[in-house]
Amino acid sequence: MVKNISSEELGKERAERFEKTLRGLKPDRAPFMPSFHYFPARYIGLTYAEYSSDYQKFSKAVLKVFQDFEFDVLGLAIPGAGMTLPINLIFLRVYPDLATSIFAIARPFHEILRDRYTKWPGLELPPNAPAQFIGGRFMEVEEYDELSKNPIDFIARKIIPRVYEALRNPSSPEAYGALIRFGVELKRFSDIFGNLVLRIRDLGYPTYPSGFGYAPLDFIADNLRHVTYTLVDLYRYPDKVRSALEALTPLIIEWSKLTVNYPPEVLGLFDVKIPLAFIPLHLNEMVPPKLFTEFYWEPLKKVILELINSGAMPWIFFEGNYEPFLETILELPKGKIIAYFEKTNLKKARDILGDHEIIMGGIPPAHLILGTPEKVYVEVCKLLNEVKEPSGFIFSGSGVAGVPDETKPGNLKAAIEALKKCGTY
Repeated sequence: MVKNISSEELGKERAERFEKTLRGLKPDRAPFMPSFHYFPARYIGLTYAEYSSDYQKFSKAVLKVFQDFEFDVLGLAIPGAGMTLPINLIFLRVYPDLATSIFAIARPFHEILRDRYTKWPGLELPPNAPAQFIGGRFMEVEEYDELSKNPIDFIARKIIPRVYEALRNPSSPEAYGALIRFGVELKRFSDIFGNLVLRIRDLGYPTYPSGFGYAPLDFIADNLRHVTYTLVDLYRYPDKVRSALEALTPLIIEWSKLTVNYPPEVLGLFDVKIPLAFIPLHLNEMVPPKLFTEFYWEPLKKVILELINSGAMPWIFFEGNYEPFLETILELPKGKIIAYFEKTNLKKARDILGDHEIIMGGIPPAHLILGTPEKVYVEVCKLLNEVKEPSGFIFSGSGVAGVPDETKPGNLKAAIEALKKCGTY
C-alpha cells in the first residue's frame, strides 16, 4: 500500500478521483477499476473450486489482492457464473426485495438448486477450470406466444421447473427444502460479501452504490432459447421475437430501476454517490447488422435511458468487438454511461466518441499474461497517451475480465506504475 498516508485519506483521494471521472470533470489521473474472476485464487494458491465454493477463502483472496496492489476502486469480484434473472423477475411484483437481492449464480446456489445453466470447478469441471455459463434451450418456438402474454407467469410455471432440477416438482418436499436452503445460503453469501466490501473500504478503497441491467434480447438467448436458436428465430419468427421483446422490456426496466433505487439515508453511506448499473452485453457481436438496431439496440436503449432517468449511470460491458456499432453510443445522452470495451480498439472508440461518454478498457490480455513488466509498462503508457484525453477514461487492466486469471503479479504492478506515470492530467 501507499506509505505516509492514512487509509481514510487514501479513500477520500480515490473517491474524488473516481467521482470526478464519473461526472465528466478532470481528475488528477485516470482511475484503475479492476474486475476479477480467478486471479485472486491463483495469487494466493487456491484452486478455482475452493475459491468458488468457500466464501471465506474467496474473501481472503480478494482482500489480499487489494492489500498488495494499488487500485482505485473495486469493479466486480463475484465467484459466480451468469445472472439469476429468471428468479429475479418472478419475484418482481410480489417480493421486490428478493428481486433485487440475487444477482449471480454462485456454486453453493448451483449445488442447492441444481441449475442447468452453469458448470462448476470441482463438480462438473476439473478443480482449476473456470465456471461456465452454458445456457440451454428451455423454451420451444410454440411457447413464444405464452411468454408474450404473461412473462412472469410463464417463467414461474414453465421455465423455473425446467432450469432448476431441485424445483422440477414445485409442490414437492424437495422443492420446499431447496428454497429454504437457498434462502439461508443467500443470507450467508450477502453477509460475507458485504463484510468483504467494508474490509476493502478500510484499506482505503471507496464504496459506491451498484445495480444491474440486462439487454432484453440477451435475456431470451441466455435464459430461454439459447444463443443459436435465438439467432435463428430472428429470421424465421421475427414477429414472435418482437412480441416477446415488447413484453419483456418493461419488466427488465422495472427490475433494473429497482436495483439502483437506494433510499437517501442509504445512498449517503457511500463514498461515491452515483449508482452504477452493470449491463453485460452478450449478443451484440452476433446479431446480424441489418437486424441489430430493431432487435438488439432499441430494446437495450430503452433500458439504458430509463436507468439514466432514474439517476443511475449504466456501466455497459460491450463484449467482443463493438466497432461496427460505435455510433449507436452517440444516441445516448452525453456523459451518462461508462462504455466498457472488451476487444474494441480503444483509440478508434475515442476517435468516434470523443468526450461523449466515459471510456473504460485496458491493454490486450496477452501482455498481462505472457509479457514482461517492461513491455506492460510501455503498452499501458501508449494506451493512456491515445485515449485518456480529453478526460473520462477508466483503466480496467485488460478488456477481458479486467485482470485476467493468469496475470503475472509483476505485470500487474507494472501496469499500476505506468498508470501513475502516464495517466495523469
